[in-house]
Amino acid sequence: MITSLRRAVAPILTAAAVLVSAPLPAGALAGTRAAARAGVQDRIDAALHQWMTANGVSNAGLAVMRDNALVGSYGYNEISAEKPVNVASLSKPITAVCLMSLIDNGRLRFDTRLAAMPRSFRLRLGYRASRTARNITIEQLLRHTSGITYDPTQSGLVGVRNASYSDVTLARRALARPISAKHDEVYNNINYAILGLVIQSVTGQPYESYCRRMALAPRGATGRIGPGTRAMKAFGGWEISAVDYAMFARAFDPRARLLSPAAHRFIDASAVSGRPAASLGVFVVPTAHGRNVFHHGNWQSRATRPNAFSAFFAMWDNGISVVVTYDRNLTDAARVALDNALRQAAYS
Repeated sequence: MITSLRRAVAPILTAAAVLVSAPLPAGALAGTRAAARAGVQDRIDAALHQWMTANGVSNAGLAVMRDNALVGSYGYNEISAEKPVNVASLSKPITAVCLMSLIDNGRLRFDTRLAAMPRSFRLRLGYRASRTARNITIEQLLRHTSGITYDPTQSGLVGVRNASYSDVTLARRALARPISAKHDEVYNNINYAILGLVIQSVTGQPYESYCRRMALAPRGATGRIGPGTRAMKAFGGWEISAVDYAMFARAFDPRARLLSPAAHRFIDASAVSGRPAASLGVFVVPTAHGRNVFHHGNWQSRATRPNAFSAFFAMWDNGISVVVTYDRNLTDAARVALDNALRQAAYS
């Protein structure tokens, strides 16, 4: 049995909310439907509930936005849409938006090479790793085209301390291997671990506090690096609620004017091939009416607390966006099924 906590939110952010909580039998639609005509948020919630039942997921939070206004938030059992939880690789868009603040104010450029980083960056990374990475650019790190192919995080961080300085350890391990000269898109957590080091070195401030102030706060959101995921920091360590993440992610809608024109040009520049392409911490797909952006983060390791967690974000070209948080690490097929189910509900 899945217990659902449903909060219906009027299309203005300051509206009062109606809270209804009830246990649901298997197969029942989530929440209470009698009080209002089913809207897109209810269709999406119903699709999520069906997906949860099919995939053995008991705990989840859901936030639904329409035209950048919160229209629904839902919680199941131990996770509510307002509860901060670990969001795995959905941390990467936070890092990317944070880094854009340095590009927008002229302290970095997309074509800045790591060889041009402050001396503190080279000292932290070490001579050998800095030399290996010297020709990698900020753009290549953002787009996962750096040529770094070895990802030491895929061993589950076994033997890596749960500490904020472990990003240096991981980057050094990755850069101890030769990097590819082809610069094809190869998704790698180390790209964003290095971007976290760049942010720290250029600003002279801790990554977490700077990015909370520059990426989250201006977009009405808050969050923190989880106490059990400090080693994952810039690539997977953020702890944030589905609602807060949905507020932050409004940045990816050009209508919200929460990202600079340069950032949106960067996103659109990768949306020309007709297939998902890595961009500003998200994947982007061009459509006839604009673009869809999405990212699905998932993690499982005994070296972190919690051991398993996942999150999904999508913003579609019809003005609907969703954030789902849950506490399982599922198969690729299950994650694709979640994307398909929620997208179909958003367009129905």
